[in-house]
Amino acid sequence: MFFRNKKIKILFILLLVAGGSFAAMLLTNEKSDTALARLNSKYGLVFAEPLDGEMDSSLMALFNPHHQFLRASLTNILKPKKELILKLNGENPASAELQNALILNFKTDSGIRQIIADYENLDLVQYAEPNFDLTLPEDEAISAADSEKEEASKIMPENEAGVLVAVIDSGVDGAHPDFGNRVISGWNFLENTSQVIDQNGHGTHVAGIILRNSAAAKIMPLKISDGDSGKMQELVRAIKFAADNGAQIINLSLGLQSESKILREAIDYADKKNVIVVAVAGNYRSGAEYYPAALPNVIAVSALKKNGEKLFWSNFGEWVDFSVVAQDVWSAAPDQQHAYRTGTSQAAPIVSAKISEILNSSGETLDFQQVYDYLVENSEPISSRYELGRQIFN
Repeated sequence: MFFRNKKIKILFILLLVAGGSFAAMLLTNEKSDTALARLNSKYGLVFAEPLDGEMDSSLMALFNPHHQFLRASLTNILKPKKELILKLNGENPASAELQNALILNFKTDSGIRQIIADYENLDLVQYAEPNFDLTLPEDEAISAADSEKEEASKIMPENEAGVLVAVIDSGVDGAHPDFGNRVISGWNFLENTSQVIDQNGHGTHVAGIILRNSAAAKIMPLKISDGDSGKMQELVRAIKFAADNGAQIINLSLGLQSESKILREAIDYADKKNVIVVAVAGNYRSGAEYYPAALPNVIAVSALKKNGEKLFWSNFGEWVDFSVVAQDVWSAAPDQQHAYRTGTSQAAPIVSAKISEILNSSGETLDFQQVYDYLVENSEPISSRYELGRQIFN
């Protein structure tokens, strides 16, 4: 008989099993793809793009714009826009930070939480979350008189070595006379251009504080906002850009009140490249955690008044690492102007400047823990009913 040869019989059985497994896999993938297509259609998906350009081609094909389900129907076209960040499981489930992440744009009346829940039920999806709005803290600002422009002489002279500090913000007026040649070329993530004009003034003020407090610092301006707010996708892209292009410090005078998985991935990405991230504790007069400041590999900074007490609207909590006096801080403003500003946005760059000096004077590469320990050793406990970490003196 045909199966009289035992080896042939075993081989035949193995082929049957393998074929059955392959068929089952195809069926599973087909069901998964079908479920995904149904969700894309149900919620009126109109656009999909990789978050950082790194995406398995087989995964991206599932969101191919030529698929019928990506074409918004006439009934969806007038519906509100919703945005989602989707992290997919690739061939390696424990894929590196920021890989296989997408931005999805929908036209739907459905709530974002329901959309997230449905996508997270798919085996293909590692997690989903909103494309969060970010806020630039509302700092109290007072314009400086022209007679006070002699303060510009207090900008520290440039140190030849230089420590590159990425200011992720509203842009920077690189032509400000205070800055000289200490602002390098940056990137505008809103318009995909190198033009980082600052219409808001927030980023220019932050950059000026860093340069006034560190002779070693140079500024890499990364624009993610035109005004008071921005989106998570631009922040994540800016953090990765800074880490990939030589930044040693990232200053984030911005944040949000919700924890974000994709933001944690971006911070971890920077941390693995030995970039020190400094972030504001926020201006909500709250003890609730503010992100990314509350993450363990970020230096969280609160603000104090001139008398050393907590600034009225500054956040606080055991997650805060350090505080500095940040009341009426004088710095640059767009169009060759200057201004006083008060808030945690002014506190963080003072610490970034301090770290710039530490890195420049060390003569060796320092990691996050070494920098943190140095700041602890050169700061003092704060006596307050609020948890404000330790005070760093300007």
